[in-house]
Amino acid sequence: MAVTPVLACYRTCDAAIGGITAWQVTTGPDGPRTNVVGSCPLGDASWVTPLYHLVVVLCERDGTLVVVHPGREFQVVGTVQLKGQWPCHGAVDPTGRLMAVADYASGQVEFVDLSDPTRPTVRNVLDLGQGCVFPRPVADRQEGPHAHQVTWLDRAHLAVTDLGADRINVVRWSEAGPEIIGSLKTPAGCGPRHLTLTEDGRKQILTVGGALSGTVSTWSRPTGHDMWAREWRFVQETASSRWSHTGSQERRSACTPASPSAIVTTPDGRHFVANRSVGSIGILGGRFGRINLIDEFDTTGANPRDITVTTQNGTRVWVALPEEGQIAIHLRDEDTGGWQVETTIDQPGAMRVIVGPTTG
Repeated sequence: MAVTPVLACYRTCDAAIGGITAWQVTTGPDGPRTNVVGSCPLGDASWVTPLYHLVVVLCERDGTLVVVHPGREFQVVGTVQLKGQWPCHGAVDPTGRLMAVADYASGQVEFVDLSDPTRPTVRNVLDLGQGCVFPRPVADRQEGPHAHQVTWLDRAHLAVTDLGADRINVVRWSEAGPEIIGSLKTPAGCGPRHLTLTEDGRKQILTVGGALSGTVSTWSRPTGHDMWAREWRFVQETASSRWSHTGSQERRSACTPASPSAIVTTPDGRHFVANRSVGSIGILGGRFGRINLIDEFDTTGANPRDITVTTQNGTRVWVALPEEGQIAIHLRDEDTGGWQVETTIDQPGAMRVIVGPTTG
């Protein structure tokens, strides 16, 4: 039997009601069985990320960062009030001592010192949107800068998606503070939300989901140096879903565009994209940034918020479905290539799910 630790953050409304829950999923001859390990009530927890044996939780409307020791006895070990508004995503740097946080509403990036997890401290705040003209093409969503995701490129550089400005900012971190050293302009009205950075041969590939355009855009550049703001070349823009264009699924309309939320890249180079509005997972494949939609399946929910993909003992996509109040685990049939729901985990307001030993 295989035992898989799982943890999710959730929020049931915008009134600071939510938290995190941990489970063990045991897979045996009779199929998977799920047992609750523990839970911890917090504010409106919308993002969670591992930090060694701990997890860091962002409570979006509360504007707080909470460090938690998960397990059978959950324990809050540290908390800090953030400076910006609506923190929606965070990532810990390769040293494990600094976390960058994207503040959606205020269009900022905060840097939080986690060297002592019991005393997290905001060190710097970086404002985005300098030199941009607003509103952008999607006026009601692009009236100003909206930081949506932070991705560490190495110990001193990170990429920040700005949905409001149609930009990917390259930020350099030093003890003197953060500095924007360059940016990539996305197609107008793209609304970049999440991205992944991968290598393909001698190319680095940046793959970006456009929440407002229903597309995935790619850039490439040669590998081999850390001048992160240079040499990027736009490759292409392609649809993240066929359903938004064909209306082939019963509950979907041809005039309803997909709205990519999360994007995950697997070791074999496939890109899994969660498509809100149409309720699908689009799978894109290809080389050197020239990717196409090669598969798509139903998530069983209208608005998948986030996904995690695991490839041990089969390919599984763990989908957080807040409106349906569950996490759906989709397993690929290696013989037919089709997808089926292996099991579901009940969790009202599920926002993000992480899988692996960190959560056990």
